[in-house]
Amino acid sequence: MAGACLLLIAVSAMTGCAPRVQAPQVPPKLADLPIFTFDAIELQPASPVAGQAFNVSMQVANTGPAAGNYNADLVINGDKVDNRSLHLDPGQTGAVTFQANLPVPGQYVVKIGPQSKAFVVGFNRVPATIRIDSGNVDGYDTLAGSTGQPGSMIQMVEGNLLKLTTPVNGLEINNIDVFGYIKSSDHDFNSDRVTGGAGTWTYGSDIATIEPVNPSFTITIYDGRKTRLFSGDFGKDLFDYYPRWVSVPLPDVQVSGDFYIELVTHNQPKLYGTGWGSYDYWRRYVVHTWYYQLCIGYENSLDVQSSVSQSGNVVSDRYLTYNWLMRAGGYQLQK
Repeated sequence: MAGACLLLIAVSAMTGCAPRVQAPQVPPKLADLPIFTFDAIELQPASPVAGQAFNVSMQVANTGPAAGNYNADLVINGDKVDNRSLHLDPGQTGAVTFQANLPVPGQYVVKIGPQSKAFVVGFNRVPATIRIDSGNVDGYDTLAGSTGQPGSMIQMVEGNLLKLTTPVNGLEINNIDVFGYIKSSDHDFNSDRVTGGAGTWTYGSDIATIEPVNPSFTITIYDGRKTRLFSGDFGKDLFDYYPRWVSVPLPDVQVSGDFYIELVTHNQPKLYGTGWGSYDYWRRYVVHTWYYQLCIGYENSLDVQSSVSQSGNVVSDRYLTYNWLMRAGGYQLQK
C-alpha cells in the first residue's frame, strides 16, 4: 500500500496520503505571443532632396495567434529620431510611417527594427528654364554652312553654339527645347520636280554614295571651359512639317556657371564644284537629303552669345549669327 500511496501523491492531491503539492508555474509558450514579420523599408519620394520632407515606412504583419503592439524606432545614421507604436491583431498587416527632413545632402542609412536601407539625399531641385530668346520667331535656317572647298561634297559638321549661364548653385539639365521643323520637298533647288519623289536623285548617283542620308541631328553640352559634358544624336523625326517647340530629352546633365549648347543639323549644302556658276549644274545635281533637313528658328537680331561653331569652337571667319531659339530646361540646384 505504501507504493500505491506514493503513486497517488504524484497524480492527485485528493487521496489524503500526503499534503497537497502545488504544480510549478509554466512560462507562456511562444505560440501564445504575436509574431511580427517585416517588409523592406520604402521612401516616398524615392529620391529625397535636402530641406524637403519625405516619408519612411515599413509594412509589419502579425503572423502569430495573439494580438500585440509593435514598437518601432526610426534610426538615421545611428541616431534615434522618432518612435511609433502599431497594434496588430492576429493575421493583420499595417505600416509604421515616419516623416523626416534632412537639410544636408549626402549619403544616409535609415533603420526600423531589423530592416535598414541606404539612400542619398540630393540637392533641392526647383524647375528652371535658361534662355536668351524672347520667344519671337522671325525666321528659319537649315544650318547648312559648308566647311569644305568648292568641289568637295562633305557632311556638314558646323553647328550653332549658344552660351548660357546657370543660377548660382547650378542646373540639372534634362531637356533642350528647340524651335524648328523638317523641310520636306519633292523639288530640287530650282523647283524642278525630282524624279521618283522626295529623297531621290535624278542625276549624280555617285555623289549619293559620298553624301549618305543623315536623318539625325546632334546636341552637345560643354562647360565654361569647353569640356564636353554630353553629346547625343537624335532623330529629326522628332519634328514635323510645321514650326513648333520640340523638347529633346537629356539624361540629367549637371552644369554650373557658364555653359554651351551646340546643335549640328548634319544637313548637306547645295553641291559645289568647278562649274558652280553654270545654270545647268544646279539642274543636274539634286541634294537627296532635302527631305531630311532640319530648320531651326531664330530671332532676327544678332547676339554675341550665339555663333557658328565646329566641335564647340567658334568659327572665326563666319558672320555673327542670330539669337537661336534653343533653351535649357531642368532643375535649379539648391544647396
